[in-house]
Formats: sequence, C-alpha cells, structure tokens
Amino acid sequence: MQFRPLLIATVLALAGFAAPAAAQKVNTTIIYGAPSSTSWPLWLAKEGGYFDKYGINATVEFGMHPAGPAAVVSGEALTHNLGLDTAMLAAIKGEQLILVGAPLYVGQFVLLGRKEIKSAKDLAGKRVAVGRVGDPPYFYGLALLEALGVDTKNIDWVSAGAPPQRALSVRNNLADAAMLTPPDYYKMVDEGFTVLGRLQEQRSIPIATSYMFRRKTLVEQPQLIENTMKAHLEAVKRFYDDKAWSVGVIKKYTKIEDDAILSRLYDETKEGNIFERVPYIPTAAVAAIVERNKKDTPEIATADLRKPINNAVIDKLVDSGFVEQLFGPSVKDEIAKNRAGAFR
Repeated sequence: MQFRPLLIATVLALAGFAAPAAAQKVNTTIIYGAPSSTSWPLWLAKEGGYFDKYGINATVEFGMHPAGPAAVVSGEALTHNLGLDTAMLAAIKGEQLILVGAPLYVGQFVLLGRKEIKSAKDLAGKRVAVGRVGDPPYFYGLALLEALGVDTKNIDWVSAGAPPQRALSVRNNLADAAMLTPPDYYKMVDEGFTVLGRLQEQRSIPIATSYMFRRKTLVEQPQLIENTMKAHLEAVKRFYDDKAWSVGVIKKYTKIEDDAILSRLYDETKEGNIFERVPYIPTAAVAAIVERNKKDTPEIATADLRKPINNAVIDKLVDSGFVEQLFGPSVKDEIAKNRAGAFR
C-alpha cells in the first residue's frame, strides 16, 4: 500500500505534462481583406470550431490593405488572405514573408457597366472602378478586359474602394463600369445595368489567392501554419456539405438579411467549385502574375519566387493522407492534377 501515493503522484505528473500540449491554444489574429467569398473559409473555420480543433484561438478581423500585410509582418496577425498578385509583390520585398496555399483559382468578379453600355469594347477610353490601382480587382479587371479584346492602355481607372462603393460609382455616373463581386451587382442587373464580362467564364485567366505568413513562423512554429491550413480545408469541406449552416455563417459576417440572395450566392459559389480542395499555388498563376506586373515592378521578373512561395505545407497535407481522408478517394484526380501544376 505504501507505493499507492507514489503511483498516483506519478500518474498525475504525467497527466499534467501531457495536458498542456493537448489543451494549450495559440491566441492570434487572422485578417481578411474583403467581405467576399474569398474570406468565407476563414469565417467558417472560426464559427465551425475548426481553428479551435487545431489549437488556434483565432480572432478573425477585417482589415483594409495594407493593414493585413503590415499586421503579419509585425507579428500582430498570424496570417492574411489576399490576391496572389498583391501577395507576391509584397513578398519579394525582403525575405520576411511566405505564401502558403491558393484557396481559389477562379474569381467571381463581374465587369458591370452602365445601362447604355452594351459591350466591353464600348469601354475604350472610359472609366472603370476598382478598389485601388494595384489591388486584385484592378489586376483581374486588366486581365478580363484584355480577354474581351479591350485595349486597356486607354482605360481610366477609378479608385473607388470596397464593392458597395464601386457599385455606387456606376450608379452615380462616376464610373462607366466597375469590377464587382456578388451579391453587390444582383439588384443592379435586375434594374438593367449590363454584365459586360464574367471572370468565372474566363478559365484561361490564371488568378489565385493565398495566405500570407511570416517566415519566422515557418521556422519556429511550422505546425501552426499546417494547422491553419487544416482548419481551412475542414471549413471548405463543411461548406460543400452543409448549405444551411454555411449560409448562416455568411449571413452573420456579411449582414445580408435577404435569404433568397444568400441562397443564390451560396449556390453560385458551390456550382462553380470556387474553393480548392487541394490548394497548391499553381505555376500558371505565378507566371501570369509576373507577366502582368513586370512592367511596373521589374524586380518581380528576376526574383527567386521559390523563396516566398511555399507549396511544401500542402505537400505534407497530401502526403500524410489528410486531404484524401477529409474529402474521400474522389479527390485523387485533383491531387494529381494540382500537384503536377504546382509552382516549384
């Protein structure tokens, strides 16, 4: 009997040693740059408890550019989701940042024109509203107009801010067209404003978003980045499987009260397979971004982009079986295709 207290003490000591590793959470902030579908996985991961599941006590906050990258660089935020154009331009300045994952390759932007404008080619020499020159809507607008045969040299770009403000700029004749995301243009289309082009229909335009992290985090806490991506992918899985719950989360963050609009928004996003199940950063997107930015930022053409672009984290999730276990055997073809096209 004299050994029983020692045995109990030993068990309690071992339990005390193990518990913090399992229960301790990292308190951090995650910044999203737009209240659009690009940010949905972050909202879903937060509300679904997936960040918590992987030991991340995350506060998910909106931050307009350049607040997101600045917060990541300073260590105030763990990560920030943003367009790969903007992310790459930031990451080649020094070696503080890395880019992990490409949550989507397809944009839901439309080019919406005033009622009397019937074709994108009618925009030559006219005003097109974006958030600001150099932001993702600007780059996507450039690519979309060029794909539609418009000479972009004569476009007058209007820096109008967030999508609602861009929509207002068209309504108030401060711009002839604007790059908008759903649902900001739904009502305007019903009123007779013209959809001049849809980025989602131009699959040949390589775009992508990515998550920005500090390189220091990769060196000192690699599991934290891996767990962030696991939470993201669990949220994507839940999105595709659970419409009612997903719509509820989207409603909470967007403050859209119209259930019909929310349902349409969800259905369009799901049917378009907007969210990648195997989110490698693709070579095609990187090459396109270099091409469309090298005139204004020549250093991007000579930078060693293998330093900031990290596909090794996604490799690990694939090689460990996590991705296939989460999405099922049907994801194998996507794994093979996306891995083959990943930037190395």
